[in-house]
Amino acid sequence: MPRYFDDDLPRVNADKIKPMVKMWGGNYKMNKYDCIDFIVANLKDPLKVRAAIASLEPWERNALAIIKRMGGIIHNSTLKVGIFASGLHPRRTYSYREDFVDPLFRRGLILATGGYGPDSISENYGSGGILYSDERLLAQVGQPEYVPLEIQPIEPQGEIHFRRPSAVTLDVMGMLQAIENMGGLKLTQNGTVRVNDETKLRKAMRWDEKGMDVDGFLFPNPVQAWLGAFGYSDILKKTADGQLVLKETPEQFANRPFNEQIRLLMEGFLRTRTWWEIPDKSNYLDSDGKGRNQGRLALTMALASLPFKPEAFFSFRGFEQALYNRIGEDFALDYPPRRPYSYISDDSAKQKQELLKWQQSTRADWLKQEFPWLVGAFHTWLYFLGLVELVMDNGKLAGFRLTEIGRATFHPELATVSTAETHIQISNQPAWIVQPNFDIITYLDRVSAPQLAFLERCAERTESHKHTAHYRLTRESVYRGLESGTSLDELIATLQTGSQTALSQNILVELREWASLRERIILRRRTRLLEFPTPGALKTALSHGLIGTIVAERFLLLDAAPPASGWTTIDYAKPLPQNLTITETGLIHWKPGSHDLVTASQLNQWAEPTADDGWQLSRENISNAIKPGRKITELLTLLNNRLVPNQPTSKYMPPAPPIPPLLELALRSWAGKEYPVELESVIVLRCPHEQLFQAILGSSLLRPLLKGYQHPDLLFIRPEAVPTLREQLTWLAWDVSEQLHVSQLGKH
Repeated sequence: MPRYFDDDLPRVNADKIKPMVKMWGGNYKMNKYDCIDFIVANLKDPLKVRAAIASLEPWERNALAIIKRMGGIIHNSTLKVGIFASGLHPRRTYSYREDFVDPLFRRGLILATGGYGPDSISENYGSGGILYSDERLLAQVGQPEYVPLEIQPIEPQGEIHFRRPSAVTLDVMGMLQAIENMGGLKLTQNGTVRVNDETKLRKAMRWDEKGMDVDGFLFPNPVQAWLGAFGYSDILKKTADGQLVLKETPEQFANRPFNEQIRLLMEGFLRTRTWWEIPDKSNYLDSDGKGRNQGRLALTMALASLPFKPEAFFSFRGFEQALYNRIGEDFALDYPPRRPYSYISDDSAKQKQELLKWQQSTRADWLKQEFPWLVGAFHTWLYFLGLVELVMDNGKLAGFRLTEIGRATFHPELATVSTAETHIQISNQPAWIVQPNFDIITYLDRVSAPQLAFLERCAERTESHKHTAHYRLTRESVYRGLESGTSLDELIATLQTGSQTALSQNILVELREWASLRERIILRRRTRLLEFPTPGALKTALSHGLIGTIVAERFLLLDAAPPASGWTTIDYAKPLPQNLTITETGLIHWKPGSHDLVTASQLNQWAEPTADDGWQLSRENISNAIKPGRKITELLTLLNNRLVPNQPTSKYMPPAPPIPPLLELALRSWAGKEYPVELESVIVLRCPHEQLFQAILGSSLLRPLLKGYQHPDLLFIRPEAVPTLREQLTWLAWDVSEQLHVSQLGKH
């Protein structure tokens, strides 16, 4: 959302407000509120804003451009790293108080947000250090400027890997369509996507739990990566009922120019905070994601700083060294390095030695931590989005160059990308072949983004390769496409337009048959439906004056309201009644006289229907239910919501839980949780008097006969020692009972 200075300026101290009017031609001697009125009036005038920005130093304009790129708000340290990465910054002093942000504040170009006030830009405490700029300033700022990196082109030695724009679109359209098919993603109370929905999305995309394979490169945890990228690129929005849904349909996104799609997704990756480019992140301490944001911003700015030689490849080692030279002494993924601060001393040689030692240590830390992360960035989102071509030599990243879409993304001001590449329509030839067996072979060098969005919606993707993608028309996929708003005529026309040959007659006949089956289904969102025990009972009710349409023999769709009495009514718009009972053995039944139309389908996923209109929970059924990704907590929640609550046994005792505790433990165990217990046959000697108990434990004569004990009165005897123990107890003249006195179990 746009941010403006107007409400925050009155909270800035007068001594900090007055220097801000200088950029606008104001008088330092004005009082605080005259200064505020003067600044706000100038901000409202686009011509004066443009003139003020033109008067800034180049690095100051660059700072505003970086803030604009990060959405108008940025951390103090992130802005500093971005300024260094661009190569355009004021001369460094390396003093203890060195700060590039304070001059921007004195100019009135930035304010702080957070609990410490708009004039507190310190990053040392709490939520401090978060800066923003006025939307009216950012609207007049152009693209960032860059000082070219000192790096020379190379001749590539090794295998060259690249992704076609259509391959990128294929995967992106697949993800967007999967989210739409799921009806959105449910959020937890903490605002994160539910694990069950993450699992469904991963399975819909056929991703391995370790990650997805992109031309031999591992992309770890893609669900987390892409949900973050989609969220921060404004592709997803949060609904009032706590779901993430698409802000626009996959078709609408596909109709955007390709370079716009890629730029949106890249900016989303820049801002995501929960995902890492490499699978092993145990050594990193970047808990809030700020280090990753800084690193990705610096990386993209360094790529934009490459010498503009479209066909040139660059050494990866040379690139990372050049990036290190710009930011390495000020940036790390965990804690930023701290340059040694020396007080004034005559021993300058010692200071140089300390500085050299620190620089060597900082470089070693970079190679250990930031270097692998940098490789991961090239292998994951930079490569996936088609921004770079990679040169691999013996499995290691040796070099790279920007692709055409990469140059357009990092240099939008140059507009170098061609119309064909921008819209991913490289060829005018037909994009696919529809075979008589309903398989569709799609040529990725010919297909457009809207065509891919159409296939993802109306067909099932079976496999994809570097140059082709294979789909299959099924009744379910065609039904899904028709439900999304595509008409049968549009579906056939689109298939025919993109096809190399005419659609076969059996395809046309089957498509029309599937569409006609769908048209026979009527969806009613509000209706009254009566259920009868038998078809005969329904006919009897009709003969007594009920009016409606018979559905599936035992149901009547009413044309008017039913009689006022004699019916058990369930409103399915409200929580269903608690009408189930359950035993410790897992046998579930309806409460006498109750029934509904939803419970059976829910329980059938977890239990076996029984002959007496009930269900039996079993280890086998629970195991089968959790294999597709369901969680046992789903069943426990269902039962807790639907079971008839137990009544307390007395006014002093709380009611027992609806699920018998023994059964709940069994359900959790069947779902995979381990509960170890110990079972063994033992001989027990109980000593009601503690004096006897302690005497036997301390006896050198009797203690060897014991296997163990349980304080305060139980002794466990070795089976082979029982005859000897009996002799000793007889000698002691103790009264030995052959029965153990235990507490009797009460009835529940």
